[in-house]
Amino acid sequence: MIAAIYGAGSDPDRWDAVIREITDTFGAAHGILVLADPDTRRWAVRTAGNGAAELPAPLDLVADHLHRLPPGTATTSDLLLGAEADGLANSFLARLSDEQPSSWICLTMPDHAAIAGHPAQLTLLRALVPHLRGALRTQSRLVELSRERAFALATLEKAHYGVLIVTADAALVFANSMAERLIHSGNGLTVDTAGRLHATPAAVHRRLRRLIEQAAAEEDGGNVALARPSGRRPLAVRVSPLDGLSGDSPWHRAALLLIVDPEHDPEPQPEALHDLYGLTEAETLVALGVLRGDGLPAVADQLSVSVFTARTHLQHIFAKTKTHRQAELVRLLLTTAVSAP
Repeated sequence: MIAAIYGAGSDPDRWDAVIREITDTFGAAHGILVLADPDTRRWAVRTAGNGAAELPAPLDLVADHLHRLPPGTATTSDLLLGAEADGLANSFLARLSDEQPSSWICLTMPDHAAIAGHPAQLTLLRALVPHLRGALRTQSRLVELSRERAFALATLEKAHYGVLIVTADAALVFANSMAERLIHSGNGLTVDTAGRLHATPAAVHRRLRRLIEQAAAEEDGGNVALARPSGRRPLAVRVSPLDGLSGDSPWHRAALLLIVDPEHDPEPQPEALHDLYGLTEAETLVALGVLRGDGLPAVADQLSVSVFTARTHLQHIFAKTKTHRQAELVRLLLTTAVSAP
């Protein structure tokens, strides 16, 4: 039973089997295991025994009384609920978690004599509670890690550059969508049949591998330009040590690669320029034209206005963004581009 309890901590689908086994072991008429999620303040209820599909008492009433007890306390319905026990009379109960709402277990015995006549069941429940609490802590931690992983992956998917994690021998461990697209294009960086990064020509490949080995050994990384057979501008790759991994991690000898595609220059959203700097629609078009390096005459032609009008718009942009030169404006706009989809 103990092994089953801890197994449910890593696989919540096993809780049904656990409450059935505990209910059978106690000889209870029915058992209820309430698994609380403090973040959503909702419960998942697992039941077993006779009438398992019907809850004999309001959950919030029982939870309110249980929360007054120290975490890990096992008791009886007579002591906890008294006259309010109703459908949970003749039951053993225990508070299993520290948070509110709490997780708890209830085992309702067949008749009133069961509680008074079988104190061994209460002793057994008290012995099981630390294991149930340990399994729930494991489950809570796994849920937390899963949530953190989801947030981290979602953040990496927003990046305008490729993100790769590789082992010391360049075996691919992780790639965000941008990196996957660059690899699948087969234009400058690929993955060989052994699952390792490969670049061309041979000299560039050797430098890339050397930088990865250095970074994985927690030495300084470096930069390398990956030529592309298509003739497009080379990919710019920064190789860095992957900090924060413990020595017992299976990937403690790993490296982080950031890949910038100079052909994929993100632009800030027009809405962002309006929200952040109060630019009008015309000023936004001028600012984006400057960012692309089109030059004022070309921008004026695109807007069907005179160069004088385009220059006036540019002066207004300088004032609103607190910049003074086009180069300074371009740097600001590139920073703002982080908000682009």
